[in-house]
Amino acid sequence: MQDFLKDFEIFSQSWWPYIITLFVTIISAIRIYIGGTYCDSSHQIVGKNVIITGGASGIGFETAKELAKRGGNIILAVRNAEKGRRAIERIKMLTPKANVVIKLLDVSEFSSIRDFADQIIKEYNRIDVLINNAGIIFHPYKKTSDGNELTFVTNYLGPFLLTHLLLSVLNNSDNGRVINVSALAHFNGKLKLDDFNSEKNFNEKEAFSQSKLALTMFTKYMAQLYKSTKITFNAVDPGLVRGTGHIEKYSTLGRSLITKISVLPWVWLFLKTPKQGCQSIVYLAVDPTLNNVSGYYFSNCEIREPSEIVKDVNLSKLLYDKSCRIVNIDKDKFLINREISDAPVNNFEN
Repeated sequence: MQDFLKDFEIFSQSWWPYIITLFVTIISAIRIYIGGTYCDSSHQIVGKNVIITGGASGIGFETAKELAKRGGNIILAVRNAEKGRRAIERIKMLTPKANVVIKLLDVSEFSSIRDFADQIIKEYNRIDVLINNAGIIFHPYKKTSDGNELTFVTNYLGPFLLTHLLLSVLNNSDNGRVINVSALAHFNGKLKLDDFNSEKNFNEKEAFSQSKLALTMFTKYMAQLYKSTKITFNAVDPGLVRGTGHIEKYSTLGRSLITKISVLPWVWLFLKTPKQGCQSIVYLAVDPTLNNVSGYYFSNCEIREPSEIVKDVNLSKLLYDKSCRIVNIDKDKFLINREISDAPVNNFEN
């Protein structure tokens, strides 16, 4: 014991305690900074109908947990019914009285989207919040049954079609909200209007960036087209989030055990948890001060400037018109008291 106390005294009088303290402080500061802002709104959404695509895991699941706790009627739109049922069980363990149901939806298949929308319209007279969360990243090249590149469809064309098909029930809400989960990667995106399917040259990262850029442009454009309605449209960047399964499954990080082990500390340090990643989404879904806020890009519960391309009204219109043709919808059928149709959109700057 005396030897231990002697060794401890020597250690305490050295530089090591200060070095260790500094190291722990730096690590803690990085984690706090990376974690971002937590939604500080305590507002409840009792009785509101909320659709969350990809709600069985990751950011979508954490969003569902929080909104169920706040009294929302949660509709988990999932591809896998068993995963959806397990998600409901986990939510009800925390909130026994939670009102949560699952509906099957594959956002990469237009027929599935149409079937889902038909079912929602038959069963619900209104939808208060639509959270287009489902998405993929770093996925190898693949075409859907409709002949479109999978990443672009899942991350953009699917949400584009779903949003339009649900506009009527969103407009029945006192304050319908569409929340599109974008990404910081949209800043690196290049819109290839002549080659959405990346048939000329496919790159997994570029495909992801393009899809999130298109989604963010769509968000702002819809906010202008439907500014005379009760529906708001906003995009949100959840940050870099671990535990979603996408990076582990499709990136090089998940292709060998040695790589996984070597990058694990860095993933822990520099990526958010799904709970941290969902905070801005929850904020956009519940905060009453956002009732009339539309057409913005949010990060860490604050409005941020998106890519300059997002503000290009002419390019946005070209994207919108071509998207309508690809998903086979007549844009004139979705006017819902719009102030404009094919007229140029004014005041596109926020």
